Amino acid sequence: MTESTSRFHAHSTTASVAAELATSAGTVHLAGLSGGAPACFLARLLSPARPLLLITASADEARRQYDELCFFAPASGQIHLFPAWEIAPYDPLQPHGEIEAVRLATLRAIQLGQAQAVVTTAAALLQRLIPQAVLAELALSLSCGADYGRELLQQRFLALGYRNVPLVEDRGTFCFRGDLLDVFAPGQSQPLRMEFFGDRLERIRPFDAASQRSVDCDLTAVELVPAREMVLQGELLEGFCQRLKQRCDDLGLPRSCREAVILEAREGLLAPGRAFLLPLNYDRLETLFDYLPQARGVCFDPPAIEQAIDSQAQAIRSGAERAAASGEPFVEPHQLYLAPPEIEQRLQQCRRIDLGGLQLLDDQHYSHRFQMICRGNGAFLQVPTAQRITLLVDQLQQWQRERWRVLLVCHQPGALERLRDLLQHRDMVLSCRAGLPQDSGLYGCLGSVRGFVLPDERLALVSEEEIFGPRARRNSRREARAKAVLSSLARLQEGDAVVHVDHGIGIYRGLQHLVSGAVEGDFLLLEYAGGDRLYVPTERIEKVQKYSGAEGAAVRLDKMGGNAWEKTCQRARAAVEEMARELLTLYARRQMHRAQPFSPPDDDFRAFEAAFPYEETPDQLAAINDVLADMQSEVPMDRLICGDVGFGKTEVAIRAAFKAALDGRQVAVVVPTTVLARQHFTTFSERLRDYPLRVEMVSRFRTPAQIRQVLTDLVAGQVDIVIGTHRLLQRDVRFKDLGLVVIDEEQRFGVSHKERLKKLRAQVAMLTLSATPIPRTLNMGLLGMRDLSLIDTPPVDRLAVRTYVTRFDEDLIREAILRELQRGGQVYFVHNRVQSIAAMERLLRSLVPEARIAVGHGQMAEKELEQVLLDFIEGRSQVLLCSTIIENGLDIPRANTILINRADCFGLAQLYQLRGRVGRGKERGYAYLLIPGEASLTREARARLQVLQELTELGAGFRVASYDLELRGAGDLLGARQAGQMAAIGFEMYTELLEETIAELKGAEHQGRIDPEIRLGLRAFLPENYVADPNQRLVFYKRLAAAEDEQGLYDLVDELQDRYGALPPAAEILLEMMKLRVDLKRLRIELAEYDGRALVFGFHASTPVAPDNLLRLLQEDPRRYSLSPDYRLRVVTERLGDGELLAEARKQLQAFCGAC
Repeated sequence: MTESTSRFHAHSTTASVAAELATSAGTVHLAGLSGGAPACFLARLLSPARPLLLITASADEARRQYDELCFFAPASGQIHLFPAWEIAPYDPLQPHGEIEAVRLATLRAIQLGQAQAVVTTAAALLQRLIPQAVLAELALSLSCGADYGRELLQQRFLALGYRNVPLVEDRGTFCFRGDLLDVFAPGQSQPLRMEFFGDRLERIRPFDAASQRSVDCDLTAVELVPAREMVLQGELLEGFCQRLKQRCDDLGLPRSCREAVILEAREGLLAPGRAFLLPLNYDRLETLFDYLPQARGVCFDPPAIEQAIDSQAQAIRSGAERAAASGEPFVEPHQLYLAPPEIEQRLQQCRRIDLGGLQLLDDQHYSHRFQMICRGNGAFLQVPTAQRITLLVDQLQQWQRERWRVLLVCHQPGALERLRDLLQHRDMVLSCRAGLPQDSGLYGCLGSVRGFVLPDERLALVSEEEIFGPRARRNSRREARAKAVLSSLARLQEGDAVVHVDHGIGIYRGLQHLVSGAVEGDFLLLEYAGGDRLYVPTERIEKVQKYSGAEGAAVRLDKMGGNAWEKTCQRARAAVEEMARELLTLYARRQMHRAQPFSPPDDDFRAFEAAFPYEETPDQLAAINDVLADMQSEVPMDRLICGDVGFGKTEVAIRAAFKAALDGRQVAVVVPTTVLARQHFTTFSERLRDYPLRVEMVSRFRTPAQIRQVLTDLVAGQVDIVIGTHRLLQRDVRFKDLGLVVIDEEQRFGVSHKERLKKLRAQVAMLTLSATPIPRTLNMGLLGMRDLSLIDTPPVDRLAVRTYVTRFDEDLIREAILRELQRGGQVYFVHNRVQSIAAMERLLRSLVPEARIAVGHGQMAEKELEQVLLDFIEGRSQVLLCSTIIENGLDIPRANTILINRADCFGLAQLYQLRGRVGRGKERGYAYLLIPGEASLTREARARLQVLQELTELGAGFRVASYDLELRGAGDLLGARQAGQMAAIGFEMYTELLEETIAELKGAEHQGRIDPEIRLGLRAFLPENYVADPNQRLVFYKRLAAAEDEQGLYDLVDELQDRYGALPPAAEILLEMMKLRVDLKRLRIELAEYDGRALVFGFHASTPVAPDNLLRLLQEDPRRYSLSPDYRLRVVTERLGDGELLAEARKQLQAFCGAC
C-alpha cells in the first residue's frame, strides 16, 4: 500500500476524523487519544443505521468504555454492554443470572434496532449464542387491553427460566397474587406490576423492589426476554434431551449419567457447569457478528485484544481436556466457540477502527491513519493532596483566559458540591450542566469518565480522580438498598420459638384459619411446655414476637399458667434498670464537664474529605456529621459508631483524627489486637501520607527501643496520631495535649482496661467503633443516654461479589486460586473442621504448589495466630486456609476470592458474613461455595443454594441474615449479663423493657402499652386467596395492629390495594376493626365485646375518659347504659351486622370522649 492510498493525518480533530471516516471503506488506525477522549470521539460516529461494535481485552476495560460512551452519547439508552460469562470455559460453575440477563437484554435490543453501540470483550466475542430466530420467538410481549390465560402465562414464565417466589425483589422472578402479576425481567431497571381483570391485562406499572410500592408511571406494553440463555421448554427441551442422548452415546457415557442430566433439565434445576451444554439446546448457534452484520468494529488496543483471544483460546482447550476427563457430558470447543482465525476474518469484514497502540509510519495495514494531539491531567496527582486545589485553580484560570471549554466531572452530587465550594472560596464560579458544553466556560457535571485535554479543540475534561486520587468503581446497576425495617414476623417459620408477652416462650405452629359460629378469622397457634396450646387472634398479634436469644442456645419452653415467666421478666427488669442507671450516671457526669471545642471544618478538611476514594453512604455521612458536631461542642464527645466491617467506620475515625490533628491536638487510637493495630496503622498512614502529620504505632511488632522513642516524642508533642493496643492505656504513656481517643472493639478489652477508658471518657473526646452491627430499635432504646451512629448501608461503590455454587472439584479449586494470584490478589479457603485442616493443607499444597499457603484457626496459640494473620495482611502468604476466624474484623482489600468448603453446612447469616470478607477494594470479589455432589443434596437444598447464588444484590436474603448478626452485636454492646437477660426474654421484649426503664429513670411519664381485646364476633381477616404467603399476612397483621392512627391505616390499605388489588369484604371488615382498635388504644380501653344484645367496654385505670362524662350517659339513658363494679360499661343495642356493629362501637367511643 503506498502513501497515497494509506493517508496519514496529523493534528486531526475529533470532528474532522469523524467526517473522514464516514466515507472511508478500509481499516483505520487512530492514535493519540487517552483517558475518556476515545469515547468522546466515538460518540460522533453513533448512528442507528450503522451500530458500533466496541471490543476490549478485559471486562474492566469494557465497563469503563461503556460508562464513558454513555456519558458522551446523546441517547445513552442505545448503548449496551455485552459481557462474557465470567467463568472459565468448561468450569463446573453456573453463569451468574445477572450477567445472562444483561446479555439477553442486549441481544434483544440489537434485534429491535435499539442499539447504536455494543461494548464487549474478546472472551465474549468468541462464544456462540442463542439463535436470533429462537430469541425473537421466545420474547414475550404483553400489552394493555389484550387477553392472556393466567395458567399459560405462569407456565411460560417458568419455561423461560423465571422463578416463582412469594415476593419479587430480584431479576428473573415472578409472582401471581389474585388479579396482580409482579415480574422482574432482564433488561428492566425496576420490576413491573400488572393488573388483570379476568384474563384481560388492564394496567402495567413499575414498582420499587425495596418498598414493594408501585410507581405512578403507567406503561402501555412491555417485552420480556428469557431469564437464562438455556431455555428448556416444549420442543427445545425435547431437542436437548435427544441431542444429549446422542452426545452421551458418542462419548460412551453410561445411561445413568445421561438420565441424571435429563432429570435436572425436566426439573429446571441444572447442575453447575451444564451451561456449557448450550449447543445441545438449539439446532445451531450464532455469533455476535451475526446479530450485528452491519456494525463497524472498534478495537481498543489491538495487540492486547489479540493476546486476550489467544489466552481465552488456550483456556478453552484446557477446559475441554478437563471436561473430557471428568466423565460428564460435554461438547466440542468448535460447537460453542469461534476459533481465533474466524474472529480475525469477521473483524476484517466490518470496516474496523483500531484505537491505541504505536503509530508506525511504515504500517501498511490501514487505509487511513490519524494522529490526535491529546494529553491527560496526571500533573495534578504528582503533587500532595493539599496542593492540588491550588494547582487546579491555576490551570483553570489559564484555560479561562484562553476561552476553553472546561468540564469538571464528579460521581456524586456531594462531591460536585464540595468541589464547587472549594472553587467558590477562590472566587471561581462552577456552572452545573449535563454533558459536554458547546460554549467556552467552566462547567461541572455528574458522570463516570476519565479526563483528557484536546488542545486543538480547546476542550478540557477533568475528573475528580485526577484531582483527589483514584476512586473505587461504582456498581452502576442499582443502588444498594438500605435495609427496610421489617417485623421479625416476616422471618417466622413454623417450628420457630416465639415470645408471648403474657405467657412466655413457646413454639409457633402456624397461622390457622378458624370458624366458630359467626366468628371467622386467622389465629397464631402457639405450643407451650406439656403440649398446651394457645390461639392468638391476629388483632392481638402485638403480644407475639419472634424469639431471638443467645445464638445456638437451646430454647426452654414456658408452661402456661406457671409463674416462672413472671420471675424471668422481673430479673430482666432489674438487670436493665441497673445498666440504665450506670449509663445515666456517666451521661450526667459528662454533661457537667466542659472541654475546649474543636474548630469547624475548613478548606483543608474539605479537600481531605474529597480525597476519600469511595462515595460515602448516607449512613456514613450522617455519622461523620454527628462526630464533627460533637467535636465542636463544649461537652466532651462520647460517640459509638456501629456497623459491619468494611462499611466505613474507619474513615469516620480518620476524619475525626485529622480534624483533631489540624487543631494541634493529639489522637490515640486503641485497638484490642496487634493485627488490628497494624491494619489501622497502614490505613491511617496511607490516608494521611500527603499531610505533615506523624502517625506512629505501639505494639508487639515494635522493638522496646522504638516504643520508648515514640512515648518520648508523645510527651514532646512530636507525634500527632498514635495507634496501639492496650499498651497505650498504661500509666507511663503520657501526651502533651491529648484531644481525641478512638477505641476499636471496646467489648474485647478486659475489665481493668475498660475502667481506665471510663475515666478518660469524662476528660477527652471519645469515639468508639464496633464492627458488630446492632439493631436500630436498640439505638432508639438507648437514645439520649449513649450517642450512637449506625452505619448499616453497604458501600454503593462496591462491586457485587460474584457467587458460584459448585461441587468440590480439584481442578476448579486450582484454577480459582491461580486466577486470583495472577491478578495480584489473595485467597481465603474456609475449612471449618480443625481436625481435618492439616489434610486439607496437604491437598492445597499439592494442587497449587506455586502458592504460599498459611494455616490459621481458633485453636492455635494467640501469638502464633497473630503472626499468621499478619503475614497474610502484609502479603507474605497468598492463600489463608482457615476456620471461620475470618468472620471477625479482617479487612484485606487484596483478598478478593474466597472458597468455602461444605457451604451446605453453614447458615445464611454466616455465609453472608464470610462472603463479605472479599470484594472490599476496587476489584470484584468471587465466592465459591463448595458442596458435595448433587446426588447427596435434596432437591430443596439445591434450590436453596441456587437462590443463594443469585443474592449478589443486598435484598431480602441479606436483611434476614443481617438480623441475626445484629442481635449478636446487641449482646456484644450491652455486655454478658445483659446478653443473658436478652436471651431469657427475647430481643424485642428486652428492647421494650429498656425503653420503659429509661423513661422512668428520667422521670418521664410512661404509661404501659394497651393491647385491646376485641370480641365482636366478626369475619375480619386477610383471605388466603388475597395474600397467599403466610409470612406476608403475618407482617400485615402486625403492621395493622401497630398502627397509631387512622392515617397509618389508610397508608397500609393503599399498600395492600397496590400490591394485592381491591380489598375483599373480610379485609374491609378487618380495616374497620383496626380503626376501632386505634380508638380503643387512644382511650386506653382494654376490652370491646358484643354478646348479641349489648356492647361491653372495659376501661383501664389510666383511661383519659372523664368519669363525669360516663356518669352523664348513665343518668341520661339508664335503660341503655349500665356500669359494673369492675369498671365495665354495658351499652344495649339492637342486633347488628358486622359493619353496623363496628360503626356503633366507634359512635359510642365518640360519646365517651366528649370530655377527654
